[in-house]
Amino acid sequence: MTVASVLYPLIARNIFPDEETAVRELALDYMLRQIEETKKSVALFEHKYSMSFTQFEQYLHARARLLESSALAENRRRRLSQTIMLEEDDWIDWKAAHEMLESWLGLQQEVDR
Repeated sequence: MTVASVLYPLIARNIFPDEETAVRELALDYMLRQIEETKKSVALFEHKYSMSFTQFEQYLHARARLLESSALAENRRRRLSQTIMLEEDDWIDWKAAHEMLESWLGLQQEVDR
């Protein structure tokens, strides 16, 4: 399957006037859909934790310092450790979504020039 064979039905039905326009419009649409989906992922984490990614990183560092302190009882330390592990899993996913969004937005700026 070639690019031309994929685009031919779209051009034949006058959806796009030519291959260049079709590729440009389809690529832009794909990019915008990726941006919207990634924004949704980021928004879910922001809603879950009621803070931005940067604030969440600061929050995790503070929690890790608390865990390292000797002032906690053993059962509280264990529960906090388990909670932090779950939060760190979210941090990994959130960081990936955050970086992906920055990448897509950067690409959008390049294309819009």
